[in-house]
Amino acid sequence: MSPFPSPVIRAERLDLREYAAGDAGLVRGLLAVGALEALPPGAPSDLTDVAGWLADGVHRAQREGTGVHLMMLDRATGQIVGSIGLFHADWEVRSAEIGYGVRSGERGNGYASEALGAVARWALAEGVVQRAWLTANTDNLASVRVAEKAGFRREGTLRRAGLEDDGLHDLAVFSLLDDEL
Repeated sequence: MSPFPSPVIRAERLDLREYAAGDAGLVRGLLAVGALEALPPGAPSDLTDVAGWLADGVHRAQREGTGVHLMMLDRATGQIVGSIGLFHADWEVRSAEIGYGVRSGERGNGYASEALGAVARWALAEGVVQRAWLTANTDNLASVRVAEKAGFRREGTLRRAGLEDDGLHDLAVFSLLDDEL
């Protein structure tokens, strides 16, 4: 098991960095407008739980060596537009899955593909992993386009492998390797 470093990645419009105690106001602002989709899995839905989550919960995967959660901070507005993270790290093969979420009002602006490309390049170029991968519902054309736009290659389809509120979905598997940069 190897811990993830604490990156600060500068993309075209975004700073991609870990959540910190000083971000409580930004996180509470997202929760106040119901934008939980812009925060990582496990984020609190209660405003009173934000400080504890920022102090401990959001960093648990990094401490355990299984992942790292980063905010997508729009430099122009100073607002969180989404989150992206590496998780399910397999240190034997140096592989990790990337997941992301963008605030509903900010979707379609290219933030997800910008962040995905930047985080994948960082992880692969810095030797954190040799393979970055993700899955997307095959019927979610926007997510499929995000992966393709960020340079990921489609490997195949996992049939009925994703469960959503409306039932089972096929998942497209995408990857990017360090020697493909």
